[in-house]
Amino acid sequence: MVKLFFLCTRRVDITHARYADLLLHGHVPIALQHHPTMRRYTVNIVERSPDGEAALDSIGELSFDTLADFRERLYDSPEGEKIVGRDVAGFMGSAHAYATTEVVQKDATTRPLGQRGLGLNLICPVRRRPDLTHAQFIDHWQNVHVPLALQHHPHMIRYVTNLVDAKLSPEAPDWDGFAEITLASPTSPMFGSSGSEAIIRADIGRFIGHTFAYPVAEYVQKI
Repeated sequence: MVKLFFLCTRRVDITHARYADLLLHGHVPIALQHHPTMRRYTVNIVERSPDGEAALDSIGELSFDTLADFRERLYDSPEGEKIVGRDVAGFMGSAHAYATTEVVQKDATTRPLGQRGLGLNLICPVRRRPDLTHAQFIDHWQNVHVPLALQHHPHMIRYVTNLVDAKLSPEAPDWDGFAEITLASPTSPMFGSSGSEAIIRADIGRFIGHTFAYPVAEYVQKI
């Protein structure tokens, strides 16, 4: 299965709140009706964009059996394609797309369908150190960092590493992966101790060149 990430911004003439409303209550039902090959669908409304980073309004996650199902069999009909296109034009300003391989490292969550997810949800774009290849970065992330993260983030109830296989938008920023982290509650500390924080931060420096977190409101639409 291939999982697509869409980093989305709103039209300049609408507010973030209006964008979120149009996406959740207008677009989602249309997408569920007219994308028959879409296996899973999650909408993440960005609650805050970090200073100095790209301002996003939502991050979409769409999963398909194959990339061809997205590229060649996305719509149920030509009319369905027109309906989706008209709807997207009403609220979307831009979207950068990536094809990824999803690896679920931990999942002890209850994710209510169509409702806001529980806990604190973070999506972190990750770029490798410039002296590493993409393959070297992936190897360290999966085989060295993940075990450390599982040990030293005791309040993390969900952890998913999404490994970028290809950019589907030529102008999209270069990211090597996207981490999804859910903490048990908005007040849960990220680390178990100051020693744990030191261990994690030291390892981050060994393979990550740049990363940050978008806090998001997660809405699972199809599982």
